[in-house]
Parts: sequence; C-alpha cells; structure tokens
Amino acid sequence: MSFFTGRLQFLAILAENARRPYPDVVGSEAIAAKLNISLGETRQMIKCLNDMGVIESDFEGQHSLITQKGMQWLERYQTC
Repeated sequence: MSFFTGRLQFLAILAENARRPYPDVVGSEAIAAKLNISLGETRQMIKCLNDMGVIESDFEGQHSLITQKGMQWLERYQTC
C-alpha cells in the first residue's frame, strides 16, 4: 500500500467514526487492525497526519480524531 493510499484509508476510518451519532476517539490498535499494518507504521502515520493538521491525536499517538481540514482533504483526494 502506498503511503498516500494509506493516509486516505486512515482518514476514511476516522471520518466513518465522526459520522456516528456519538463519535469517540479511535485507538491506534483498531486503526492498525483495520489497515492490516503494524502499530509502529500506524503511529508514524498518526504523527505525519497530526503534523499536517488533518487529524488530532494525543501526545503518545494512542487516540485520534479527524479534523475539519482532514474531512476536506479526504473529500478532495478520495475522488482522484
């Protein structure tokens, strides 16, 4: 999986959570399992996406939420 594709899939998981009536933070273990990647790769992706401003995560990279910028980014690039 390319890094770009991985980021889109990552954001799609968080966007799905955000659309629920009562969204909550998403754990890095759950994301890693859904993407079928290691926890280390997941945490690297969390750091990158957090630095880009498309997600918000805690300092340890354990829990994440998508930001409005992330929703816009996903909408823009998911159709490409």
